[in-house]
Formats: sequence, structure tokens, C-alpha cells
Amino acid sequence: MLKPYGYLGLVLILLAEINFSLKVMPFASWYIVIVWYGFILFVDSLVYRIRGRSLISTYPKEFLLMILVSLPFWLIFELYNLFTLSWYYLNYVWYVHLLDFTTIVPAVLETFSLLNALEIGKKFDRVRKAMHPQGKGKLFGVNAIRLLVVLGAIAAMVPFIAPGLGFMFIWIGLFLFLDPLSYLIGRPSVVEKVGSGTPSVLLRLFLSGIIMGLLWELWNYQAYPKWVYSFPGAASSIKLFAMPLLGYLGYLPFALEAFLFYALLRSFVFRGHNELISI
Repeated sequence: MLKPYGYLGLVLILLAEINFSLKVMPFASWYIVIVWYGFILFVDSLVYRIRGRSLISTYPKEFLLMILVSLPFWLIFELYNLFTLSWYYLNYVWYVHLLDFTTIVPAVLETFSLLNALEIGKKFDRVRKAMHPQGKGKLFGVNAIRLLVVLGAIAAMVPFIAPGLGFMFIWIGLFLFLDPLSYLIGRPSVVEKVGSGTPSVLLRLFLSGIIMGLLWELWNYQAYPKWVYSFPGAASSIKLFAMPLLGYLGYLPFALEAFLFYALLRSFVFRGHNELISI
């Protein structure tokens, strides 16, 4: 059995799907909020069903923090878009739009926690550790990490400095900066975990990004309020839903960035270990 809010999540998804066709107001304007919180509730209840604990039921304060940090996290990309003009919005009401942004980090981390609960990719860790039973220790020295932080900061600034090239850096620049910074200060680092023998972390984060990307684009394609992309040239010729196919590659580092952004802030707010989303 699922937690009661898991069934509520399924009902919310079903109602949103029905109204994608009917477009009954004012609910049509709230599509993203309704369908994504439905998804979050449902996935959280699945994690509870598998592990007997979940982000909402076991770590409600952390779940609230995810909601709170989701808005400033996405506003970084909105700031990028002021320079690169990579997408624009149709039929949005500003206060509903802000609530939409609160779903981004919780959705990514709930999906990641589900993939963790299912132990996706664990066999890769076993193979890696069998080949290197002593591990490799740290991949880089302190000076190399500092250099990577500087280079990552430059990459994160490219959309502001050179908007014509910025689209390529919107989705990777923040990761290139945050991951070595986290490594340097002893916070969770994806590269460090991959190097020390747990490459399944990267796989699960990538899968989280792809799952989220497909659902974001599917539900955006059906919705009344939606975003529209303005990709240059041939990059926009082949599409899945409204997203050019090549654009889905951006969801891979995006999931890493969402995780790192939250994990970095979490380390200053909460003590202790959260096994559901740890790496």
C-alpha cells in the first residue's frame, strides 16, 4: 500500500491529464503546479513503500528546504536566459509561474531517491570495486581543484559574456563550478564519488535528469501555459514534443546541478546523513 498522499498524487496527475484536453479554467493555468506536485507525492510514496521512509515522511524539514531553494536555483537559469534568449513563456500568470519553479529541485531529488531505493546501477560499483579493491583516493590535488573552480566559474559566466555561445554553457557551467567547489570544501562531489568507486551515482543522477526532461517536455507540450524554445539553426530541426532532440542532453548536467545546489546548501542547514539522497 502507498501512503495516502501517494494516491492523492495519482489523482492530481489524472485530473491534470484530463484537463490537458478540456482546459477548464482556472485549473488550466495551474497545470504545472498540479501535475508536478502530484508526481512528487506519488514518487515519494513509492520510496516509502520500498524503504519504509521517504523525504516527505521522514525528512519533512529537508523537503521544505528543497521547495524553498528550488526557486532561486531556477532563477539562475532565468537570468542566463535574459542574455541568451533561449526560451520564452506563453499564457503564464506570474504568481502561478513562481509556484511552478518550486517543483524543480523536489522533483529531481525525489526521482533520484527512487532510483537509489531501487539500487539502479549498483552492479557497476561492484565491478569497479572488484577491479580496484583499494580505491583510488583523491583524484586531484588541492591546487588542481582550485584551478577547476576558477575554470568552472569562467564557464558559468560565458552566457553573460558571450550570449551567442552561451547556450552551450547554460546547462553545464554551474556544474563545472559547483562540483569542484564542493569537493574542495569537503561537501558532496559527483566527480569524487565516481573516482572513489561509486559510478552508479552519476548514472542515477543522469537518469533522473532524463526522466524529468521527458516529463517536463511532455507536460509542457500538452499544457495551456507553456514555454517555447528558440534554438539556433539546425539544432531545432528534430524535436520530441516541443524540445529539439539535442536539447535533452542538457537535462543530464541539469540534474547534477540541482543535486549539488541543494546538497551544498543543505550542509549548512542540517547536520547528519540523509541516506535517501546521499552520494
